[in-house]
Parts: sequence; C-alpha cells; structure tokens
Amino acid sequence: MRAVDAASALDLQIYKIYKYCMKTVTIEVDSEVFEFLQRKATPFVDSPNDVLRKLLLTKAESKTEGHTMNLSLDSGKVAGGALVPDTDVFVRELVDQQFGRNLVRRSPYRYMFASSEKLIYVQNFNKKAQHLWFRITKSPWDDLQSWKKEAWLCFTNPAEKYAYVIPVKDIQKQITLSRWNRDYLEVNIDPANCRWIELDWNIKSYLKNLN
Repeated sequence: MRAVDAASALDLQIYKIYKYCMKTVTIEVDSEVFEFLQRKATPFVDSPNDVLRKLLLTKAESKTEGHTMNLSLDSGKVAGGALVPDTDVFVRELVDQQFGRNLVRRSPYRYMFASSEKLIYVQNFNKKAQHLWFRITKSPWDDLQSWKKEAWLCFTNPAEKYAYVIPVKDIQKQITLSRWNRDYLEVNIDPANCRWIELDWNIKSYLKNLN
C-alpha cells in the first residue's frame, strides 16, 4: 500500500472513531429545565446542547470572579441571582384573565390547562430579549391538535409582561400556507415585528399585554 493510501485509510478510521464518540443522544427535559436553557441561550446561535456545553464543560461559564455561579432552576432567579418575574404566577394570571378561572392543570404538562370546553398550552421565555425562542414537541402538539373543542397555544415573556395567545386552528392554517412539515413546532419570534419566523407570520393581532 502506498504511503498516501495508508494515510487516507488512517484518516478515515480516525474520522469514524470521532463520529462514534461524538454521536448525539436524545434526552427529555421538563418545561422548567427547558425554560432555564432558553434564558441562557443566545437566539439563533445557541442550541440546547450549546447551552449545556457552556454550563457544564466550560470553566469560564461555571465561575465568576473565582466564585461558583448559582445555576439554580428556580423560576424566580437566573444564574448569578438576578430576579425575574415568577413564571408560575404570570402564567396563572394570563390563563385567568384570558380564559377564566375554571381551568385546571392537565397532566403530564406543567403549563397545560383544561376545562370541559378549552385546552391551553403555555410556553415561557422569561428574560428581556430581542428574540424569543420556544419549541413545542410532538406530544403536546398532538394533544392540542386532537382536542375536539377550542385550543390555544400561548407564548409568554413574563420578564416583559406580554404574551401571544394564538388559537391552534389559526396555527394549523398558517402551517399549511408555509408548508411546515415537521411533527413539532420550532418557534423563533421577533418581538419588534411580531413575526413568527419559521412560519413567516405576523402575529401582532394575538399580542396581549399584562400590566
């Protein structure tokens, strides 16, 4: 075997080993953990994996001025102890104001609420930001779409006290128009223009301010 062929074969083996070692693994996290990842992410730059890598594998991200950072998942705090509005309180106020006080939590989701007539699923991005980032996974999205009566999807920013309250039937129409063909929803919102980027959709008419 020529030296160049041997080198190429070695490179291929090294690449295969690298790919094997770096293969991705699917994990499930609850809504509270996902919300924490959202607060730590840079929209359009960081994936959940990027956030975890920074927090867990980068020393510079795990210490500040020689002291260990507090990576608490408490809904009223972000890393370092800065206060933000309590997500649970904000969600409850939103649901009560928009849909009435007769809705109860629907398991297994922390922020899904139901009555005999309505089903509401709330996702939260609790920090001041120029972009909001959410993901509605297959399971809750299937539940919303299969609901026989009225269903809504709500995207909130408790830190800035507003939410987008969108009927599921309207989302389904826009999905058809935009040809979104995945079994989950990726949601990046540009608040300055009230635009749901993946669906190329102006959602200003669904904006609710809670003061």
